[in-house]
Amino acid sequence: MTDEPSLESRYRVAVEAADIGIWTWSRASGRIAWDATARRIMGLGEDARYDLLDLEALVVAEDRTIVRDALSGAMATGSDGTIDFQARIDRMGAPHWVAVYGHLEAVGGAVERVCGAVRDVSESRLAEIETDRSEARLAAIVSIAADAIISVDGAHRIRLFNGGAEAIFGYGADEIVGQPLGTLLPERLRTGHDAHMKMFGATGNVGRAMGERSEIFALRKSGEEFAAEASISHITIDGESIFTVVLRDVSERKRVLDMLALSRDELERRVAERTAELKAEMERREETQAQLVRTQRMEAFGQLTGGIAHDFNNLLTVITGNLELLEMRLEDERSRGLLKRASEAAEMGARLTSRLLTFSRRRQFSPAPLNLNEQVMGMVDLLRRTLGEDIDLNARLAPKLWTVRADPSEIENAVLNLAINARDAMPRGGRLVLETANVVVEGGEVGAIERLEAGCYVRLSVSDTGTGMTPEIVGHAFEPFFTTKQPGKGTGLGLSTIYGFAEQSGGTATIYSEVGIGTTVNLYLPQVDDEVTAEVRDLNAELPMGRGETVLLVEDNPDVRDVTQKRLAALGYVVVEAVNGPDALGRMAELGHVDLVFSDVIMSGGLSGFDVAREIRTRWPATRLLLASGYPDDMLRLQEIQIPELRILRKPYSRAELARVMREVLGG
Repeated sequence: MTDEPSLESRYRVAVEAADIGIWTWSRASGRIAWDATARRIMGLGEDARYDLLDLEALVVAEDRTIVRDALSGAMATGSDGTIDFQARIDRMGAPHWVAVYGHLEAVGGAVERVCGAVRDVSESRLAEIETDRSEARLAAIVSIAADAIISVDGAHRIRLFNGGAEAIFGYGADEIVGQPLGTLLPERLRTGHDAHMKMFGATGNVGRAMGERSEIFALRKSGEEFAAEASISHITIDGESIFTVVLRDVSERKRVLDMLALSRDELERRVAERTAELKAEMERREETQAQLVRTQRMEAFGQLTGGIAHDFNNLLTVITGNLELLEMRLEDERSRGLLKRASEAAEMGARLTSRLLTFSRRRQFSPAPLNLNEQVMGMVDLLRRTLGEDIDLNARLAPKLWTVRADPSEIENAVLNLAINARDAMPRGGRLVLETANVVVEGGEVGAIERLEAGCYVRLSVSDTGTGMTPEIVGHAFEPFFTTKQPGKGTGLGLSTIYGFAEQSGGTATIYSEVGIGTTVNLYLPQVDDEVTAEVRDLNAELPMGRGETVLLVEDNPDVRDVTQKRLAALGYVVVEAVNGPDALGRMAELGHVDLVFSDVIMSGGLSGFDVAREIRTRWPATRLLLASGYPDDMLRLQEIQIPELRILRKPYSRAELARVMREVLGG
């Protein structure tokens, strides 16, 4: 007997140290015998009974094909062989990788005995899977990287050439892999680069960051050289040097830097300009925000103005109506003169209301044939009072000026806006000139004046001797909300609305200005063949009279209703009165028929004039309709109201206007 351990005991110690389980199978027993380590690895109890072919049932469903193929391949030989596979088992709800090995002993062409081992390889297998994943991720990054990633061996031959490298150099990977790295370098740099690579490998440095060299040049397939930045890493695997280069094309960036380096002063100037632009943009944004607030205030002002205009026009209707009725009865010339001045004052009030509505942009355009000389002369006194004594105002009016067709109030608004702008440009006084002229734009001159077609035009010019404007400011002057005035001093809408008005009238507007000399704004309006006819107020002229037709007058204001009733009666109409919409419909039901319903638009009682007109048209379609309103939005709504043959008479109106419109609505 010896103290040395037996071979079997030494073998057992080694197996247990390696955590390897032992299993055996014999045809005689028909069962696999597992030792304790094997049962632990396989997650089996002591009473587990499995035949050799039952190994398939011990692994997860996805890996059973692996076991089946390993067993069938080994058993099919009919001679000594091996079973060797790795698969996953479900051990307490968690998958584990096991490596199973078995040596087959065959007798007479049949397997009689298998002696095997089993080992838990989860840790190594998971590491292998993670390595595969890392390699896959790295391969994906390399393939999609925009930079060139190139791997070369110790002989400086290319072994990896990613998609970024293909895009930068123009080579396909299949035509460049295996070629010397010098293929990608200009001829003059190849020898020096090879020596540099050898020296870098000999230093033992792991890597060099991109941009550490001041200048690198590479060569495309086309023969074009380009500037680049590169980083390089060096590792040794099994004694072989592997170099990996990451290269970035910086030729465009270098070109830009070279351009900037040529003119540092130019760069500084551009930075200063951009800074000024950003500052101006911030100021414009602040002004736009302030303009939004001002616009909202203007909208509120417009709504207030419309309401005031409605009430004021009702008062003017009463005043002018009664003055006309009184004028018809007076025979004393002195009294008639006083009455005439009162009538003119009432008409001036109506014009002021119209201008107020124009200012708040709540009045519909009413173009008419005009002589601009008369328009200008009519504003001279107003302008002199507005501009002050420091401004020398002159009017240079062309004789035999052609006729244009435009809204008189818009002309007055344009001249007033331009005159105020000129006054602001002459803080120490100066000269303002209003000038008219006939202008013929022929074919050869088309384009000399912006967006103006060939033809005959009347030009209205407003010139000042003020501070003038730079070409840049002139280029923006007609843009909405653009202004050079301080916040709170201008909306930036004046010139833009003038320009829009001129274009809507078939013409245009232009600006000529020089800094320190002054500015001229020109309005071009097309000539029309219409004749300008002055309205002559003749009490003796025959008015179109009524023929005894019945008129249902609907008006909730008793004063307006009274004067309108008297006017209609004096014109020869039979008048039936109603105090509001419901009363009017009731009177219609009683009467059964009237020739015309003459109604105010804004009334108490729950029904507007539009509601009354719509109901009348539905129930009594043969009845003619006429509405009266002093509210500006009603004139605009008329375009949206789907009521056939509906007319609106604007308050305040004269007796002559009433007579004419009544006959037009009634059909002659």
